[in-house]
Amino acid sequence: MTKAAVALVPLALTSLLGGCRESAPEQRWLELTQVRPQDRLGVYLNERLVLHFSEALEPESVHGGSVRVLASDGAAARGRLSVEGQRIEFQPAPVLAADLADGGLRPATRYTVELAGFPRADGLRSQSGLPLASSLRWSFETVAVTEPRSGFVFEDSSPTSGSPVILRSLVIRPLQPIRLTCEEPIDPTTLRSEDFELVPEVALPGQGRTRGDVIPLVARLVRNDERQPYKDDAAVIELRPRDRLLAPGTYGLVPKRTVRLRDFGGHPLWVLNSSYREGLKLRVEPATGEDEGAITRHVESFLDARTLSTQAVSGADGSARWSGNGRVEVLFPAAAGRGRDGDVLLAAGDLPSRELHAATLSLASSTRVSARAAGAVVLRSQGRIELAGELRSERAESAADRATLEAALAAARARQGGRAPTVSEAIDALLEADAAVVVFVAGADLVISGSIELDRPLVLIAGGRIRLANERQLRVPRLLFLDAGTRQLGFTDVGGAPLLARAADLDWVLDPPSSNPLVRPLKLALVSSSIPPAGGAARWRSTPTVNLRAGAGAARVLYVGEHAPNAGSRAPDVVVDDPAALVDCPTVRLLVELEVFPGPSWDPPFVDDVTLEYEPLGPKRDR
Repeated sequence: MTKAAVALVPLALTSLLGGCRESAPEQRWLELTQVRPQDRLGVYLNERLVLHFSEALEPESVHGGSVRVLASDGAAARGRLSVEGQRIEFQPAPVLAADLADGGLRPATRYTVELAGFPRADGLRSQSGLPLASSLRWSFETVAVTEPRSGFVFEDSSPTSGSPVILRSLVIRPLQPIRLTCEEPIDPTTLRSEDFELVPEVALPGQGRTRGDVIPLVARLVRNDERQPYKDDAAVIELRPRDRLLAPGTYGLVPKRTVRLRDFGGHPLWVLNSSYREGLKLRVEPATGEDEGAITRHVESFLDARTLSTQAVSGADGSARWSGNGRVEVLFPAAAGRGRDGDVLLAAGDLPSRELHAATLSLASSTRVSARAAGAVVLRSQGRIELAGELRSERAESAADRATLEAALAAARARQGGRAPTVSEAIDALLEADAAVVVFVAGADLVISGSIELDRPLVLIAGGRIRLANERQLRVPRLLFLDAGTRQLGFTDVGGAPLLARAADLDWVLDPPSSNPLVRPLKLALVSSSIPPAGGAARWRSTPTVNLRAGAGAARVLYVGEHAPNAGSRAPDVVVDDPAALVDCPTVRLLVELEVFPGPSWDPPFVDDVTLEYEPLGPKRDR
């Protein structure tokens, strides 16, 4: 659909050239004579800018410096400049995204056209050497887009009807997209993933079924050029399964009857098969070893702990250790105990007076517990410790208490010939001296979302991470801690951000158990930061190489696909066991899960390295 006022008519150039010039026997300047579009408001997003001059132009003088189209924020409009005789054309880059913001011209945006002329040496000039009389500027504004649509936003080259969309992928391989083409461009706002489904053809006559479960698809416009004679793929749609790799077999593509595809003029577009006989059927053949593009390899060897995300993993007891030694591993402290007391929920009242050996330990948010005992209290948990309630002191620390604590720590060091004691040795020394101290030891994460206010030292030890909602939750005269997840000064908050604690690290050494103490399985996990760290993947290759050792447990690596933003937002992350199943996910994060089982020996699993292969984002290649 074209606007009424787009015909090439002579333009009064008073506002552009500063007034009309009287004709002269000899022309000394190159002059601009016509401009399209004439209407400067509501310019379509695909509308060409056409400039006519008084003489044929020197092509070398037409470049990005002599002809500029700038948005009001200073960004250059993307597109292609071409010159033919006395005419310059600027063709905006095609629009592909549903929000219409990725094209050469953005909706509801004011643009300024700048032409460089005399006295600039790089300005426009004619083939005979005449320069443009002076530099020129003028503005236009693109059409605004509203929902529901109140008018056209594109110029349509087929104003009477729409062209069919043809299924071209009659035979594909598992990693290849399903391709649909159209001989005219498509309005990107009308392409919806939910309008397409893929159904496997299966033989289940005994169950009255001939089709399998519906496979959801992700639809993307990868080409949306202007219509050209004898060209049937001005627009190209790619469909990929959202969350799986297609198995070999026959499938049926099912566009919904309410499919919303429209051309630039708003005409419906119908999906047909290029064979016209088989319906919308396609066949997936087994993959081959043929290289389908330039492949980049990323090897994550777990040597740089800075690429670790501190995000907690849902469903895990705590965080695995990625310390920079080249492995993701379990670091379970022997001091986490024997688990003989089972799952313990601390009740209102007093803390246990001496020791606790829990499988898991928690303090509910509505519960307040008091520390009345005069000596050492050591609360151990093989799994997670969650303290959401309040822990308070009922007595003040005395000078004798402080002296007892220091003497116990010095004695533990002296027994080891001056070396730093292990966690187990140090805690034994505190219990032997009955020093006034409260100790929490978690085999996994130690999560504190409540508050602790004590008049005696507090010791926190975790085989995973120590996680706080806020560091001000801890009010103690002395805080000693060991976070085996990072072995760094500071805590990690519940959401994953670091918290700098005003305390000193313990110099105790975390010692593993000599035999398997677990009373139930222990699951630890972590996620990496985004891979690749720069750029992105157009497509992930199947079956990454993972070097691991299961030991007396289990280890596996999953892949968290991070979707590319679409229409100003990003779809939720998806977790798969093969990154080749991911669609529209330029980056992934590794999800490493380690599980240790109860048994006769202590032989925890670890992951050594993971190698991913992917086709990097870049210019599309014809396949």
